[in-house]
Amino acid sequence: MSYTVFARKYRPQTFEEIVGQDHIVRTLKNAIAQNRLAQAYLFVGPRGTGKTSSARIFAKALNCVNGPTPTPCGVCALCQEIADGNSLNVMEFDAASNTQVDKIREIIIENVRYMPTGGAKYKLYIVDEVHMLSTSSFNALLKTLEEPPAHVKFVFATTDVQKVPSTIISRCQRFDLRRIPRAEIARHLLYIAGKENLTLAAAAADTIARGAEGGLRDAESMLDQLVAFCGNEISEENVLDVFGFTGQETVAGLCESVMGGASAEALQVIYGQSEAGKDLSRLMGDLIVHLRNLLVVQHDPRGMADELSAEATAALLEQSGRISTGQLLELIEQFAQAEGRMKWAANKKMHMEIAVIRAIQTLGQVTLTEVLEALTALRGGGALPEKREVKSVGVKVVAPRVVAPKVPVTMATPAAVETGRVELVRGSLVAAAKAEMAAQAPAPVEAKVEAKVEAKVEAKVEAKVEAKVEAKVEAIPPVVVAKVEAVVPVSVPADLVLQEVPEVPEVAVDLGVPALGDIWTRFVEAVRRARPFIAGYVETGQLIDLSNGMATIAFPPDGTLPMSYCERSPNREYIVELFSQLVGKPTGLKCVKKEGLVIEKIAPSEVKVEVAVDPLIAFKDDPLIRKALEIFQAEIIAN
Repeated sequence: MSYTVFARKYRPQTFEEIVGQDHIVRTLKNAIAQNRLAQAYLFVGPRGTGKTSSARIFAKALNCVNGPTPTPCGVCALCQEIADGNSLNVMEFDAASNTQVDKIREIIIENVRYMPTGGAKYKLYIVDEVHMLSTSSFNALLKTLEEPPAHVKFVFATTDVQKVPSTIISRCQRFDLRRIPRAEIARHLLYIAGKENLTLAAAAADTIARGAEGGLRDAESMLDQLVAFCGNEISEENVLDVFGFTGQETVAGLCESVMGGASAEALQVIYGQSEAGKDLSRLMGDLIVHLRNLLVVQHDPRGMADELSAEATAALLEQSGRISTGQLLELIEQFAQAEGRMKWAANKKMHMEIAVIRAIQTLGQVTLTEVLEALTALRGGGALPEKREVKSVGVKVVAPRVVAPKVPVTMATPAAVETGRVELVRGSLVAAAKAEMAAQAPAPVEAKVEAKVEAKVEAKVEAKVEAKVEAKVEAIPPVVVAKVEAVVPVSVPADLVLQEVPEVPEVAVDLGVPALGDIWTRFVEAVRRARPFIAGYVETGQLIDLSNGMATIAFPPDGTLPMSYCERSPNREYIVELFSQLVGKPTGLKCVKKEGLVIEKIAPSEVKVEVAVDPLIAFKDDPLIRKALEIFQAEIIAN
């Protein structure tokens, strides 16, 4: 008796024996039980996933003596003929060998009119690799496929559905068979080993399943070859030696060397695998898959439960905690590019060594994000982000930067009483000095630091701060604003108690002509700085009134164009906001025309008006940031 390979000996004979395609099995069984049978079915999927086997079982379910039934008996003459491949009612052929339209006309079109024989109820045409048919053959099938005789069913199988015309697909019920999970393939291999009295290690079965890449027939053929090589006892080492696979521990060790920056160890692994005759392209693919697994468990620890054992998942979780997501993505991208080059390279070892060394250098480089964070910290007066070294693998990991909370301090403005302003500035400087000296001093000597701070602050602030603050207060123009409040953030520890700001009473002041002129001068200067495009239009007018919460700007009779620009959005909103800032309370805008208007020409002034500036623009204008962007040839993109 001739030998039958495992792939044929253990081919599924019932729907229950199909591995890893539960969605297909359930749909077909329900369709048969409910007598909702379509005229044509299209099975799509990779090799070795059960397309042809499902088609034969479907044929037996329809033509069994007990059929149509979801559970064919498998022992009747009709079922035996289909299983042996010699049934006259099931025509199975390969489209690659019969691609011409004449063959299709001879095999299918001219024979569909004949009734099934031997008591069968249906005549089935199973066309394997249907995408190989010519365009003329597909066109010849259209009419027969859409309206076949009631006793005819078509079952098409293909691994490349993109080549099948949409006119054919639309006439079929499509079933997509997925790659079989590794765990199910390994379990099926152990089942075969038990039937054949083989000693197959669980690790060996898992390695075979990993190499089969979702195809059960490939796994069964590999097991057949291993039995011929090493007899009835098969270990993981036998699988690695015969098929040139790399052990999962070796792949994990190579990844560990890359993460740890150990170039010598990584190159030794590559050299050892090359000398052992292993396929380096497969090693690169296994390394990419391992990095992908690390990426998955970082974001979903349970995402690998169906593919890996609990021990392997735990090892991935432990390793994934020592590398960031951005670094994993960068490594996967670099190794994927190297894998593409290795497919056509004669010296695969060289390309893999270069890819590994480049990846190690990439992990050791400082990214632009880290540079910008450091520059931002320096610019804000904070501490530089610290890097802590993980001793287990030697990977530099950026530790989270801890920033002391900033307490907003409300400071009095020129409208405040002079005494209150001096005291508030002194209080803010005292708090800032305390924070600075406390940060520089060691923790155990807090009492000494407190004493030194008090002494130094009282001595220096009384002498220097008092004089400077009073000088600045005296230098303020004699324009009293009703009430203006500005918030000046001071970076101080949250536990320091700041002095409370005394309530500033509102002062009712009559804004006369000198006040109008000063406010108008400051307004024009601010517009020149922030909105130079409309400054020319604004300067053709004159502020003539500022009462009852309304700023009135007059224009000459021929000033229709500049007046319209000032009233147009968003210029109007900007002018209203600027007047509100200068006056200290919400102010409206009214533009009028006035005969005999005298316009005061305002020369460029050195008076600086504080205008709200976009933080992103201020950040980009920083000299350190500009220098960093020039060095790295980068740009800042607002979120």
